[in-house]
Amino acid sequence: MFSNKIKYLLLVNFVGLLSILYNQYVMGIIFITVLTLPFVLFALLCYCYKRVRVELESVVHVVTKGEAVPIAVQLHNPTIFPIYGLKIYLTYKNSYSSKRYKKELIATIDGRSNLHVACNLSSGYSGNLEISLRGIRCYDYLKLFSLKKKRKDTIKVAVLPKLTLMEENFVSNQSGRIVESEYYSQIKSGDDPSEVFSIREYREGDRIQKIHWKLSSKENRLMIKEFSDPLNCSVLICLDLDIPKGKERLALTDALLESALSLSYSFLSQKQYHYFSWYDSNQGICRRNRMITEKDLFEVIDGLLEISESTGMGSPGTLSTYLACYPMEQYTDILYVTGEISAVKIDTLAMLMANKRNIIYIQDIEEDAKEGEYSKAYGKEIAELGMGLSLINVNHLQSDIQNLQLN
Repeated sequence: MFSNKIKYLLLVNFVGLLSILYNQYVMGIIFITVLTLPFVLFALLCYCYKRVRVELESVVHVVTKGEAVPIAVQLHNPTIFPIYGLKIYLTYKNSYSSKRYKKELIATIDGRSNLHVACNLSSGYSGNLEISLRGIRCYDYLKLFSLKKKRKDTIKVAVLPKLTLMEENFVSNQSGRIVESEYYSQIKSGDDPSEVFSIREYREGDRIQKIHWKLSSKENRLMIKEFSDPLNCSVLICLDLDIPKGKERLALTDALLESALSLSYSFLSQKQYHYFSWYDSNQGICRRNRMITEKDLFEVIDGLLEISESTGMGSPGTLSTYLACYPMEQYTDILYVTGEISAVKIDTLAMLMANKRNIIYIQDIEEDAKEGEYSKAYGKEIAELGMGLSLINVNHLQSDIQNLQLN
């Protein structure tokens, strides 16, 4: 824009010189026109600037990691004057990171018309993508002047992690044993007399022990009590989102989410009901969800994506918080997904009541050698406590998850 002003000044000097050399009426009119042109352009710019409207629109609300994120900006120009120079300012960031990216779009819009400006953003990591419209800048026809209109429109697009299906049955045979459960099936009956599933009429072959004598005498016909079927939620997946200092927060958080949620997704595909637990830094509580259907899985994903970038900063330990909330819970298998191993975490995990405990350790991308020594240093202590240790490298995330072996 500065170069345009220089060119305009040169034009004024040139036309002024011509009007002096050729002392004619026409040259004087041309000189006055060139001299007053900026004032006319600025007045038109102010008129259009006050009336043009802009709005940020979300094309989709959910995408999978690696997919394009389409967004649109809707422009409305109610004036009769076209706007040939219009710049749109966008910023976007992942909710797990403080780094903000900028994007600028150039558009032109005719008079008395609407314009739909579309573009694609991308995110290589899962999380909520927060997209903001910071404002627009309008230019006059010669780009001598510009006016910026600020806006604060913000939309969110959920970027879901890729869920890898593990075909192997990772849960120990002990998980087939039913640990005392407070949850029962809503679709079929079972043999647990502590809870009644439904009451129906007697059918041939029903056991006498299931007859509801009091109700039968009242109805003058035999009525049968169908007992409930307890759901076997004997497995716990505990996700620790604490990120150690010095590690790439966004990449490690993404790897933790993808690893833990892929485990849960695989268990659901094998009809292995389980619990999923994590520390919610926004609410300051340890959350535990029962995983029965895919709807439960997406509720967990939604809760995890709502966590802000401050996760793990000064928060209490995930395991210690879980132990404080559920001190008497017992499981057959506990799968602890973490990006950091420490003696305190190992000791706390050992205090949780379970037949088997496995630590799934997510390694950093650029520190393979250090991470190998780091995990090896705690390997002996983990083995002595009867726990298993499995490693996943962030750099080979999908293949390591698919080939995961639990000890």
